[in-house]
Amino acid sequence: MPVAVKPWGLQRLAPYPNTVHYPFARTEIDAETQTTSYFDTAGQRVDMGGGHGTNQSTSSPTSTGADGGGSQPPAPADSDALEDHVPD
Repeated sequence: MPVAVKPWGLQRLAPYPNTVHYPFARTEIDAETQTTSYFDTAGQRVDMGGGHGTNQSTSSPTSTGADGGGSQPPAPADSDALEDHVPD
């Protein structure tokens, strides 16, 4: 008679981490402006702006491929700069 074995994946299960509560219940995309509007459960528009404005880049680019040696200037290098922004 076969013996029931607990599936190995059940030992790896864990509860989901705490989730974030968002202040909106649904979204709509405006076809003309291609922007999203957020609405609460009562159908009222929710402001999701949060003080958006212009950003200032704080990235420090690094490059690869240019050795800088010789009398000729090096070829343009590939950049791997990641943009990270700090609000003004």
